Amino acid sequence: MIELADDCRLAFCVGVGGVGKTTFAAALGLREALRGRSVLVLTADPARRLADALGIRGIRNEASDIALPNGARGGELHAAMLETKASADDIIRRAANDAARAQRVLDNRIYQAFSNTLARSHAYAAMERVHETVNDPRYDLVVVDTPPAQSSIEILDAPVRLVSFLDQRVVRWFVQASGGSAQGSRGTLAQRLLRVVAGDSLVSALTEFLTEMSFLQEGFSVRANEVRDLMRSDDTSFVLVSSADSVGLQAARSVAAELVARDFRLAHVVFNRAFIAEAALSGGGRLEYPERLAGLAPKLAAMHTALANEQARKRSNIEAFCRDYPVRAWALPEATRMLGNPSALAAWMELGRPQPALT
Repeated sequence: MIELADDCRLAFCVGVGGVGKTTFAAALGLREALRGRSVLVLTADPARRLADALGIRGIRNEASDIALPNGARGGELHAAMLETKASADDIIRRAANDAARAQRVLDNRIYQAFSNTLARSHAYAAMERVHETVNDPRYDLVVVDTPPAQSSIEILDAPVRLVSFLDQRVVRWFVQASGGSAQGSRGTLAQRLLRVVAGDSLVSALTEFLTEMSFLQEGFSVRANEVRDLMRSDDTSFVLVSSADSVGLQAARSVAAELVARDFRLAHVVFNRAFIAEAALSGGGRLEYPERLAGLAPKLAAMHTALANEQARKRSNIEAFCRDYPVRAWALPEATRMLGNPSALAAWMELGRPQPALT
């Protein structure tokens, strides 16, 4: 049975697209809720798949309560989808500690473009949301469904990038120049050059934005460092979700290497669609078919052989991966029905098998 450690407060589900990562994140959150924990599943993937996995109409920035299957007694399950603009606005309001200052940032045209359109603003908002929810006493565990691989790495790097951005010399130049200090001469020159290229209005908006953000730097830096430290702590687990085919495993190795390079703890790897639970593929004897299917026996036998060979390849791929990354590994079967509600998710998770032994 796939379970997180009892003291795990934060779990990141990472992996490439198309391997069932969001479905697994929903199932993992449900499994932990059934163990008695209060769980928030937070998706940072803008594709909106989490609502489909949980069988509800939609998920918004504010957490929704999800009913446990068949009146099961346990903890609580909640789900939310990171809406970049709404989350970014909340971040500014909390960090500013001054309504007028917060409004100046929110009204700034540079901020509006940044919070609505830039990919990294999504990553920054995600990390701030992680900080908020992990420290929310309502939740024992936060499960984060990250976007596909490269975007997930953007999210994982966001704390360091945010602190670095706010400390860039060009930012200090603009701020010093706006204050008219002697040290701001280079910033003043940079402003003049940029005004020639971009115009006074845009540069003024940029200067105002950077000036206001400089006042918020300390709070952002503190929270970013706290999230960075939490991501490397024993309270956090990274769960890599992959398919078991050769292409999927190659991509999984790349993601695993990225995690290791950042000193993140890869706690579990989950191989989705690794076997067919209903098919008796392990027997080596001759299959017997009803008389009415006798004419199809050769084709059925060929299909059985093909499935057995495919499963053997997947088993070999999984074993090779586990030799390189000796962490707890699991295999999940092909789903034979839609996993669009908590009852189906719970039944699917029950079929999970520990690896590398796949029988």
